[in-house]
Amino acid sequence: MMTMIGTTTGVGHHATVKSMLRSGCHHKGWASKMMCLWDDWSIQLFVLLGFIFQIVLAVLGSRRKISSADSTRFFIWASYLLASYFATLALGKLTVVSFNKSEEEYDTELKALLAPLILLQLGYPDSITAYSVEDNRLSTRRVLNLILTFSFVVWILRRSWKTSIQMTLYFPMLVAGIIKYGETIWALSSVYDENTNLKQEDFDQEKEMYSEATHFRREIPNLEIFLKAYYRFDCLKPHLADWLKQPFFLKRRSMLIDQSSPEDVFLITDMELGFMYDVLYTKAPVLYTGCGIALRVLGYFSLLLTLGGFVGLFFEKHWRDPYIIYTFGLLVGVALLETYQLLKLFCSDWVIVRYNKLFKNAMLLKFLKFLVKRSLKKERWSNTIPQFNFLDFCQADRGPWLFRILRFFGMGDKFRKRWAPNSVGFPEYLKGFLLEDIKMFETKRYGLPFRKRGEWSLDIHEPVDNLKGSIEMAFDRSIIVWHIATHVCYYSCNKNSKRKEASKLISNYMMFLLVRHPSMLSLTTADLTFSHAYTKFMKFLNRIPQHQHRKEKVLEVLSGPERVQESDSEGSLETVITRGWNLLEEAQELVRELESRTDTWELVSRVWAEMLCFAAYNCQRYHHLKLLRRGGGIITHVWLLLTHKTDKFKTIKSRNIEIE
Repeated sequence: MMTMIGTTTGVGHHATVKSMLRSGCHHKGWASKMMCLWDDWSIQLFVLLGFIFQIVLAVLGSRRKISSADSTRFFIWASYLLASYFATLALGKLTVVSFNKSEEEYDTELKALLAPLILLQLGYPDSITAYSVEDNRLSTRRVLNLILTFSFVVWILRRSWKTSIQMTLYFPMLVAGIIKYGETIWALSSVYDENTNLKQEDFDQEKEMYSEATHFRREIPNLEIFLKAYYRFDCLKPHLADWLKQPFFLKRRSMLIDQSSPEDVFLITDMELGFMYDVLYTKAPVLYTGCGIALRVLGYFSLLLTLGGFVGLFFEKHWRDPYIIYTFGLLVGVALLETYQLLKLFCSDWVIVRYNKLFKNAMLLKFLKFLVKRSLKKERWSNTIPQFNFLDFCQADRGPWLFRILRFFGMGDKFRKRWAPNSVGFPEYLKGFLLEDIKMFETKRYGLPFRKRGEWSLDIHEPVDNLKGSIEMAFDRSIIVWHIATHVCYYSCNKNSKRKEASKLISNYMMFLLVRHPSMLSLTTADLTFSHAYTKFMKFLNRIPQHQHRKEKVLEVLSGPERVQESDSEGSLETVITRGWNLLEEAQELVRELESRTDTWELVSRVWAEMLCFAAYNCQRYHHLKLLRRGGGIITHVWLLLTHKTDKFKTIKSRNIEIE
């Protein structure tokens, strides 16, 4: 036994010394040794770093749709960029390395084996193929990259080629790499590559899908929810602007959820948005096809074949060699990562909607029930409502010393607006109110574009002549005025109701969109309007003595009978957009009108719901798609619900009438 230990130790020592002798580093100084170490291991380091970022993407890539945290997005963004960067660096260094073709050296095979492994890393994990919507337009460029990368890999393998059995490991690894990279290109190109020609087969397929969604298998509870969600997604294809199937199946899509509870309606909408996220940002649509499954199985077993061949050809004889240990560990890590992704494929809604017919025997039926039950419990979006309270923002302390330093450089308020918002959970009662109000609005618009932002709500509540001016002004002004009035009424009105709480939530959410994401509201002047409102309100606050409780005094003044006087001394410095806007006077007048009513919170909540619907419908599709990778939002859910109720033919006809 002592002889065996000495022999194995000698093998490892001999391998290390042999590496130093080849590089000529054994007699040099410390700095030269570090340079030699860099020359010997830099390629392996780049490959290892690329693999680490691949792990981060595989684990965290899909969390973007359920998390709005900046830290999560930063890690995913950095890993998405650096994974391909380090893989490209390693491949570049491999093209200039000198390969030793001596029969006695196996370093040649080990270095050359990294080339197809790099090709495998350049194909992103299943959970993320595109970081942004724009990346889906780069599939043609990715094809060119694959051709060039494959050419370099083949060239590296050709340079290192020698007649030995070890070289057979290149082929299965090369197959796995091509499949992995090819899946990414396939997923990117499939996003907008839809056949827009309507055929009879499309209508036959639609009838079959509708039949499945309505006549579901009774032995599997809640299966119909998944089928309804996929049917609505497949007929609408929300990410496609000119999807021709959209208007033909409008009535059936609506019938599927007309009798559903608010919880089920929003759950179905969550699933629809999940399918849309998968199509835009993951490999799911191509992996759950017959060809996709076959390629994934072939690539996985090619990788296992490489690992098994490596153990049989190298590991038994040279297991103490550092290069052997590194390569073995890397191959094991890659195999485990692929196994993890393979198992994750069974945890997707796509398995349920596309292969539920295959689960016929008792064992598979139990597995399908388990998948359905498990899938219903998983998170599908952040399920939160970001909140921004304008009055609290103005009355808050100036913040810690960091904000005072940033304010010196003119960036203090910008960072305050970024860090001021907070998020609260999406309550169930708000879902019911939104659906109730949307149904009411549908009786007004008859499938036409959503062009009103308060008029329909005012028509239901009489009299409202003094309120019309507050919704006919510019949209950003209207949001700020109604937000201040809602906040004042919330604290001055003693009557508690769910409508009251819903009004505050939507009010703060609309202010959040105006401050942080004005593009979602289709606003270009939001920053100027908010800055003007902030300046006006701060001057109003400065007139209140410091010894008084500012919050209570502000509410008392704005809800009191005495008219607020605004100074016009700064009128010459105002922009053309905000000139003549008396914010506090308009807000105070709106407060008086609202407090004098008996149906205050029914009116206020419906006006805010109508504003939200107006913003959601008129927001560009691009911004909704972009929001999906930021944890989602209520505005995108409302947009999808309204889009299902919009008749495309009527929309085109109304546009033609407007043009004429």
